[in-house]
Amino acid sequence: MNIETIKWIYQRSSTPIIIILFFWLLYNLFNIQSYDFETFKFFFKSILNLFLFVSLILLSLTHTSIEVFHSINDYFSKTKNEKIIRNFVIILYISIMLSILFFVINFM
Repeated sequence: MNIETIKWIYQRSSTPIIIILFFWLLYNLFNIQSYDFETFKFFFKSILNLFLFVSLILLSLTHTSIEVFHSINDYFSKTKNEKIIRNFVIILYISIMLSILFFVINFM
């Protein structure tokens, strides 16, 4: 199996999981009575909630990164800006991942 097939399978299989986790998050956010810091801190103190939230974010980021890099390849292939755009997107995704890690560490 080549890498493009693996990406395609991942995107098709991760989409329902992302949708389910998104509705889980919406349901829980609507059930929160007061939207203060302590309430959210209490919500994320639960390992299950934290795990599901981080899973939603990581699956969504991976899902979108596949599409973003595919689009870069389609529209900027063989241009002098392709490498700059790819590096910028990589830095952006790394910074997002580090901020998620920072978030998880603060709530644990």
